[in-house]
Amino acid sequence: MSELRKNILDEARRVVVKIGSRILVDSERGGVRTRYIQKLADSVARLMDAGKEVVIVTSGAVGTGMAELGYKQKPTVLAEKQACAAVGQIDLMYAYREMFRWVQLSVGQILLSAEDFRDRARYKNLQNTIKAMLARKIVPIINENDSLAVAEIKVGDNDKLSSDVALFLDADLLLIFTDEDGLFDDNPKKNPNARLLNFVPEITPAILALAGKPGEAGSAVSTGGMRSKLEAIRNVTKSGANAFLASGMKVLPHQVFFENATGTLFAGSKKKLNSRQRWLSFITTPRGSVIVDEGGVKALREKHSSLLPVGVVAVQKHFDKGDLIEVLDEKKNPVARGVAGFDSETLKLVLRKKTAQVHEILGKNVPDELIHKNDLVVF
Repeated sequence: MSELRKNILDEARRVVVKIGSRILVDSERGGVRTRYIQKLADSVARLMDAGKEVVIVTSGAVGTGMAELGYKQKPTVLAEKQACAAVGQIDLMYAYREMFRWVQLSVGQILLSAEDFRDRARYKNLQNTIKAMLARKIVPIINENDSLAVAEIKVGDNDKLSSDVALFLDADLLLIFTDEDGLFDDNPKKNPNARLLNFVPEITPAILALAGKPGEAGSAVSTGGMRSKLEAIRNVTKSGANAFLASGMKVLPHQVFFENATGTLFAGSKKKLNSRQRWLSFITTPRGSVIVDEGGVKALREKHSSLLPVGVVAVQKHFDKGDLIEVLDEKKNPVARGVAGFDSETLKLVLRKKTAQVHEILGKNVPDELIHKNDLVVF
């Protein structure tokens, strides 16, 4: 084990562990891999004995329900998929509870949606709940609320959810288990000579390209592919935390820390973001977006100014005052994120208008800025 890796892992106190569906669900016979969860529980107990705090982000509810309801492939009809999640969540959590009891650990289930991250009050309450659980040595088992989630309130896949959880808990390490040994310099399924990358100092566009195209995904029971995992890891490392990618088929969490297990370590940025910056930049899903002209982009990036209506040329999707929105340039490239000072319908009335004109149209009680610079993060 390299000295750098040893130092990073030794110093990591709070760890978020993401377990994928392919590891948790027996795709051939169906149902939860209870024996795996038993091994996982023992591994987590070893980490906690060593002073680590562990949070688990689990997949597997839909896949488990598919087996119970007789589906061979993930259903495409939303209501059927949600029915699978509702049925599967019971069996999945029962397996976690029973297996963790063998090692004298309690678990608690938390089901989330994007709304829990968008709303700052709910976000803070969620932080407090999980921190209270960790203080009592209860292992939080987190999943998206797939039995109710629709596109507008979904976090995304559980790779995104795991990075969100790591960010809002200010975790030191995100540990993602997949069906590969880590990140390779080529597709190991197609190239037997592909080389495992043991250490990645930064996720550059070239590194991200190694994972294939966006949307490439997995199997009959899984959602995210390698691309989604790297995007999740990129968010975490940009905030200043570290990440590790390993095969859940071969490696257990304690082996990453204590036995030099095979995998890829991703180094966090030396510039750590504070809680609000993380929330604005990565954690929550924007409600809508605005498109700004070239002058607006320049003002944001070079002058670090607030975003005024005069620079906005178009509005995409509905959003309310106080919602997080995304700022795009005229080629639809992301420029910034921030909290809207007024809603999308009001904004449409004052597109490209100077501040004096805005107040003539809307009155004196509206803010000058669509997004104040204190509520803005520029990429």
